[in-house]
Amino acid sequence: MIEAPLYKQDGSKKGTVQLPESLFALAWSDALVHQVVTGIASNQRSATAHAKMRAAVQGGGRKPWRQKGTGRARHGSIRSPLWVGGGVTFGPSKDKNYTKSINKKARVKAFFTVLSQKARADAIAFIDDLTVEKPSTKAMATCIEKVCGESADKRKNVCTVVFSERDEALRKSFANISGVDTVALEAFNTQDALRARKILFVGSEKTIDYLQDRGSAVGKQAQQQGGVPIGV
Repeated sequence: MIEAPLYKQDGSKKGTVQLPESLFALAWSDALVHQVVTGIASNQRSATAHAKMRAAVQGGGRKPWRQKGTGRARHGSIRSPLWVGGGVTFGPSKDKNYTKSINKKARVKAFFTVLSQKARADAIAFIDDLTVEKPSTKAMATCIEKVCGESADKRKNVCTVVFSERDEALRKSFANISGVDTVALEAFNTQDALRARKILFVGSEKTIDYLQDRGSAVGKQAQQQGGVPIGV
């Protein structure tokens, strides 16, 4: 049985949340996680670096000097990469496409593989009834310190807060806390989960329901294989 602690807004422990073994007991796979994480990073990359090749440099329409008789090396154009101000050989191009195709089942399985590893490391927690009438950084910083057991101002990447519902006041409350990232549950991916030292899900019931729907393919595959492999 896999469980994760459930907290109240004041940081006190409320109970535990049962995590589905079909999703949170997957064996670790370096190759799968690496493939998906590098794919996500490549898809987020924008080709902004650009160097002019020889054909794109202005000028050089005539031969700098005649071929023979000058005693100098022969050149055909000042746009040559050998010249200062000439084109760049094998330089970066903004036309390069860095996107990679990631299989949907591989993406989902890698996501729950990372969550399984976090669950084994006791790095997953839930919190219910987290509400504020207006943004309050101090209140949320106190909550994070009690839940995570360390000050958010002293360490980087202390916690990633995952919201199951959109709440602008809560988002602003966490925005100025050092070492705390916020992300919507629908946008939470393998890269975010891997980077987080601790994951705090806001809203236990809605989070579990969403994760079960998201990982339905992984659960069916595990049942067909006759169980869920548990490993490190």
